[in-house]
Amino acid sequence: MNENRTNVRETIGTLLGGCYASVTSPLHWIIRPIWAVVLTVILTGTASAQVQRVMVARLNYDTSDSALQPQMLFTGLSLAFDLSKQYVVVPMNVRDSMAARIGDSATYQRVADSLKAELIVFCSVARIANLVRSEIVIAGGDGFTFTTSGVGYGVTFLKSDSAGGMLYDPAILSSMQRALCAALRDSNLYATADEGLRMRPTSLLSVGGIFFAQPPDDYVTWSTFKEKIAASYDIMQTSVAALRYRDDYTIIDDVTRDSMYVKDGLYFVENYNTVTQQELKILKAFDVSYILTGRYERIADGARLTMYLQSIEANGSLKTIKSGSDVVPVDSKLALQDGVRACLRKIFGAITEQSAPSK
Repeated sequence: MNENRTNVRETIGTLLGGCYASVTSPLHWIIRPIWAVVLTVILTGTASAQVQRVMVARLNYDTSDSALQPQMLFTGLSLAFDLSKQYVVVPMNVRDSMAARIGDSATYQRVADSLKAELIVFCSVARIANLVRSEIVIAGGDGFTFTTSGVGYGVTFLKSDSAGGMLYDPAILSSMQRALCAALRDSNLYATADEGLRMRPTSLLSVGGIFFAQPPDDYVTWSTFKEKIAASYDIMQTSVAALRYRDDYTIIDDVTRDSMYVKDGLYFVENYNTVTQQELKILKAFDVSYILTGRYERIADGARLTMYLQSIEANGSLKTIKSGSDVVPVDSKLALQDGVRACLRKIFGAITEQSAPSK
């Protein structure tokens, strides 16, 4: 299809936060908020009356990434629309057949009109380690002149039983569902879907350093302080396992976080130190808005663990949203894990009650 189409404003936004540049018309960004509101009204006003036809115009992705296959991405995007029960995606072969029939004069708009599609969709998908980012841009209205867009994230924790590699299909689907929720300004888009498919927009959350305070000289040094490299890693693993199924945050694991750091030249981070400004800058560039930090210190009754949920502000500072504290009564790995979960319950309420995997 000829991509020099008219009346369809395409926005394929930033991939993976600050690692890619977004190239769009300045005028588009001035009037985009108005268009988004108008198109949202158009979509929500008609979706209840009938199922709207959607034509996927283009999928952007890293062709060198074997985890991102075009058929998998198209299937995920089709399912994301279908699960809303408000939209149906024109099959790829039907779209391509119509484009071939029209010939050299085919444009996205002309093909969409011929297929009686009310919406034209563009989607960009990128991955870093176990995190998938999707951005969906929807063009609709008279002449497809109105656009709206949204970004969503999904993290995979699943491994294949046979090959042992990570399974990215669920993360791709959840990132697309969340991007669609954001684009349509509807956090309840999947409220009636099956339980495992009820996605909502989320914010990215990382685990930062948990500062291990030096014990006073008159205190017996616990093994968790002597082995603070392993203990601080275990705190991170326990936190990720406890929060991985929340519907308000998408928590990234250590592999993903450290891959972000490496992209900016930061190759070595100790989890028992206070998070640095360089770390915060990198996380913010990757759209990570929240971070878990903390402090672990010896006291007369054992050790006190305090954890903080903090937002990463635009100027790089941290703003504490909520905190939780618990006394770890004995010097053991399991007692420390229990302390982590106790702190997280005080901050988040419900968590996933399970043990962290061993390193």
